[in-house]
Amino acid sequence: MKKVVSLLLLLAASDAGAQMPVELVNAERAKILQGVKSVPKLGAPGPVGIWGQIAFPILSAPDKDGVEIAVGAAAAHGKGRIILFGQNSYLSGNGGGDHARLLENCVKWAANKEKPRIGLKGVKAEVLTQAGFKTEEFGTVEKKNLSDFDVVIINIQSVVGAEEGAALIDYIKGGGGFIGGMTGWAFGQTSGGKDLALSHGVNQALMNAGVANTDMSAFDQLRAFEARVELPAFMNASDAISAIRKQREGGPALTPEQMRQGMNAIQIAMAAQPPERSNLKNAVAAALGNAGTDAPVPTAAAPLTDTQHAAARLRLGMETRMLRLMNADGIKAHPAHAEFPGKAPQDAPRIRGEVAIIPAIPGWHSTGLYAAAGEIITVVIPEKYADKGYAVRIGCHSDTLYHLDKWQRAPDITRSDTLATAATKTASAFGGLIYIEVPGRAKDDEPFTAVIQDAIAAPLFVLGKDDDETWKQLRQRPAPWAEMACDRLIISFPSEVGRQVNNPTELMTFWKKVVEAQDDVSNQASERQRPERIVADVQISAGYMHSGYPIMIPTSAAPEMVTFNRIKFPGWGFYHEIGHNHQRRTFTFDGAGEVTNNVIGMYCYQEVLKKDWLIGHTAITPDQRQANITKIKHASDKWQTWKSEPFTALVTYIQLIQDFGWESWRKYLHSFSDPAFGPEPKGDDEARDQFLIRYSKIVNRNLGSFFDFWGIPVSSAAKAQVASLDPWMPKGL
Repeated sequence: MKKVVSLLLLLAASDAGAQMPVELVNAERAKILQGVKSVPKLGAPGPVGIWGQIAFPILSAPDKDGVEIAVGAAAAHGKGRIILFGQNSYLSGNGGGDHARLLENCVKWAANKEKPRIGLKGVKAEVLTQAGFKTEEFGTVEKKNLSDFDVVIINIQSVVGAEEGAALIDYIKGGGGFIGGMTGWAFGQTSGGKDLALSHGVNQALMNAGVANTDMSAFDQLRAFEARVELPAFMNASDAISAIRKQREGGPALTPEQMRQGMNAIQIAMAAQPPERSNLKNAVAAALGNAGTDAPVPTAAAPLTDTQHAAARLRLGMETRMLRLMNADGIKAHPAHAEFPGKAPQDAPRIRGEVAIIPAIPGWHSTGLYAAAGEIITVVIPEKYADKGYAVRIGCHSDTLYHLDKWQRAPDITRSDTLATAATKTASAFGGLIYIEVPGRAKDDEPFTAVIQDAIAAPLFVLGKDDDETWKQLRQRPAPWAEMACDRLIISFPSEVGRQVNNPTELMTFWKKVVEAQDDVSNQASERQRPERIVADVQISAGYMHSGYPIMIPTSAAPEMVTFNRIKFPGWGFYHEIGHNHQRRTFTFDGAGEVTNNVIGMYCYQEVLKKDWLIGHTAITPDQRQANITKIKHASDKWQTWKSEPFTALVTYIQLIQDFGWESWRKYLHSFSDPAFGPEPKGDDEARDQFLIRYSKIVNRNLGSFFDFWGIPVSSAAKAQVASLDPWMPKGL
């Protein structure tokens, strides 16, 4: 009887146009979480957007600032019910912990029956059969198949058609239950570069119920989701919008914590919205009121903070999300572009450029062209390559800043559009360097020419094609951003910085050698498919610099990046981040993530700069190394100290290289492709064991006592394998 009453209350809330009472939300969530204490984090899940009148989070975790983010949500729509997860692994029930119980509860709740008929698509859920449920796999998502079941569980990663979405939402509206999930942030990869908000028909259909997957990522450091019946207010974006509107109209003031929670919920919900869907966008705009002409623009000197500029951040975040997906004809220059990435000269000629594209090289292909903010450019490619995964990108500053507590620029300023037809028109509200993006699967395509119209010439130096004299003309090109390239690395920086460079050939030869040295020592030269990239940005998403594609650095470091002579040259941080891109799990176990990249980086001082390889950082001077040795000697938990202090751990590798030379390190990294050393390690325990075994055999010394000194745990079996070798310890230990 209680179930019937609850469902009637849900429907009544919907009819009244009001959000669900907290007591009712908790009662429904309690049913879904009955007997569930915790559920492991599975895969790399993303957040689910929630904004429907009868929609609520069921499983969530706080971020570093205590803001709750939902990985699962429930909703009612028509006569039916929905449960949606931000990762498809949650559909199987076999993830450990209380995962199986959670799935059983979800099935009962979504079907509103104790023993429903369950349809499965793209899911293996043996735990349900073992629990006594009747399950059956089905093929296409269409009315005749769906009608056979009380509830369907569908992996919607690849169930994307608009017709499938329409059939599913009609089934739910008529009383069917639906449990679905996908890894939203990976959709661009699994779909060949399509956008989740624009191209996923099922996700768009679910928006009618006020829930949807997003292309965001989250939960990086999380191990498990704790089941809680009571969750914070304002995890539903509509709840948050209503509270913000009431506050603006003189109602109760929100606390800073409530404002952060509400803003986060709105941002996540907005991430799911396609541009033409205006309901939520209009509601946010109405709640915020008219910004006027003096809306603040984020700058390095006057950033927008989450405590002082909450409304302005919400408005700007909404604008950037919409602009990323909007049709080119509707895009105008955003006021924030003038601060960053900067204005293109109004009098700069708009030109037509032809760019040679080599599909065997995946990733961003530089064009030497720039799109002015708010101006439409046209990209033309051969008809046979249209809708094959190629894309045009405007802007190299690909870090998004939504999660940061202060913004020094707009949080999302780049745009990528699939080249679905031979001629594609696009525009960016912020402007930026233009790239042709080549998908990895296109490696067998023939080279072709892309034509780009109505762009501005940007400085681009290519090693082997241009020389120092040519650069003197190239650097005068009017675009505000410039690049220098070789076959191993491409660097992006403000044009005003590049105009101070007089020796680009020497500079890019140096950078080529840096990447080649790291490729060689790590045994990855044959793996390289594309150049590394380094991009300077006024604000990046994490740290002072960070690795990835591209590597991101602050604009303050751009002059260092382009300075190379006998006295000055790029320093530690650059080699550190390139080193991160060369790390592999075979030699980088837990605790070594900020260590082995530094070892690879130090090799650049030895091999490229031909200098003392211990001069790169103040934390590895002789005195500092000795201090770290003393620290580990007296540590109560050596392994914990080693894992938590990268420069302490780095001394371990320094001592090995000091005594056995760089060739020992090179042989160690190359050993993972040598069958004589056996298979690659699986997991951290084997990786540590193999570190001992391989290095001991390479240097022909037993390193067991050395590992014990540093507290690196290895198995007795590993020690037994090197026991016949002469023991070794460095002097001073």
